[in-house]
Amino acid sequence: MYKFAFTYLVKQDKKTWSDFHYSLILLDNNILSKLKCKYKVLIFSEGEPSKKVKSLIKSLSSKKYDIFIKKINLKEYVKRDDSYLYPEKLPHVSDCTKTFSLGYRDMCKFFAIDIFKDNLLKDTEYFIRVDTDSFFLDVQRNFITSLEQINSDYGYINGTIQPEDKGVTFGFGNCLYNFCRKQEIMRLISNDYLKICQEATLEPNIFYTNFEIIKLNWIRQDLHTKLLKYIINKKGIYLFRWGDALIRYYSVKILNAKTSKLNGCLYKHSGMYDSRLFFKKIIGKIYSKIKRKSHENDYEFNLSKIDKIFLNIK
Repeated sequence: MYKFAFTYLVKQDKKTWSDFHYSLILLDNNILSKLKCKYKVLIFSEGEPSKKVKSLIKSLSSKKYDIFIKKINLKEYVKRDDSYLYPEKLPHVSDCTKTFSLGYRDMCKFFAIDIFKDNLLKDTEYFIRVDTDSFFLDVQRNFITSLEQINSDYGYINGTIQPEDKGVTFGFGNCLYNFCRKQEIMRLISNDYLKICQEATLEPNIFYTNFEIIKLNWIRQDLHTKLLKYIINKKGIYLFRWGDALIRYYSVKILNAKTSKLNGCLYKHSGMYDSRLFFKKIIGKIYSKIKRKSHENDYEFNLSKIDKIFLNIK
């Protein structure tokens, strides 16, 4: 039995494989190599890995953990129904002059529900999502200890709850409300469901990191499955671009999930998330602001000696 399955979804293009290569190196150096429990890495790929990535996977496979690559066609994997969609792209919702690809929406559905049915997770206690552009720049021992000892339904990096754009949450609060009002499930959900639905409508939030730890027994329980299927059947992922992070955040709240906030890491996704000690966090924020690097995607590739000193990266 594996405790964790660190799981990537990789689309087929040069930049994505390049990002994935560095993400996996950092994940191995800063987390995987420090874990004492049994774990594996799952790579759901829409195409053939680059030569560089194949070489990395071969070298990592000689270590104590298993790496599995599963090639998929994402549209077929999530069983997208195109009968109510435009042929290729849908409006961006928050900006009608732009479009948002169906592939992105397929990804949201993949992480919202479909991945948890996969046979590769049958022998696993916890699913851990990692994106190709997820970069763990520094991880301290307390983060590793908390991860190894986690006994919650859901885990996330401390300091990463943030507001979501209302342009991509249209109708979601009402969807939750209609589900919660079903008589047979009212006694099983949060007593604050009305307040939660109002928040989802007026001031929606998400866990914004694209890194999450999910207890599979929790997400597969009957009530949670009913909630996810209800949301999926409303087709909001495709029509209004409801994201998997939005769905997860409110599933956790509505179902009274037990959560864990993990401290002790400097993590880079679209921005910098620092859950280490207060002093390190303040110095890192000041330095990033001065360097104007807080939200740029170049820290992970261009860490100078001075960067490492001020960000306290060993």
